[in-house]
Amino acid sequence: MPEGQTLSVEDQLAIQSLYALYNLASDAADVAAYVDCFTEDGAMLSPEVGIDVHGRAALAAHKERDKANRGGRYRRHWNGNLHLQLRDDGSVRGRCYLIAYNGAPGDLPAIADCGVYEDSLVKIDGAWKFAQRLLTMDGSTWNKPA
Repeated sequence: MPEGQTLSVEDQLAIQSLYALYNLASDAADVAAYVDCFTEDGAMLSPEVGIDVHGRAALAAHKERDKANRGGRYRRHWNGNLHLQLRDDGSVRGRCYLIAYNGAPGDLPAIADCGVYEDSLVKIDGAWKFAQRLLTMDGSTWNKPA
């Protein structure tokens, strides 16, 4: 991309929609939709909680484990301050804050996770996908009892 080129409004909206779909699919434990947010060799990383998952099969297994470990609790993700930066090679660097909540059905949730996503996104066949998501946790209840 030529120096100074910006991301189109259409691409910005498509990427924002991808972020929303990722959160909704993750919270619903919709494995197929979750995995489809990534490239074939996409990666989800969060060193503080031991997540190092590469490729769609591993991403599907990761989401299945997450679903099984919820103990009947629901999950909600909230992202804020999304910033998108078009790179010279046409990929996009995305950064945002994360707050995630867990709750028992019928009860208000409690904060479960807080952190920052650092993402690499690419456009494949007209659709934006995560090539890599690096989640740096400020704090987490991941794998801790409810």
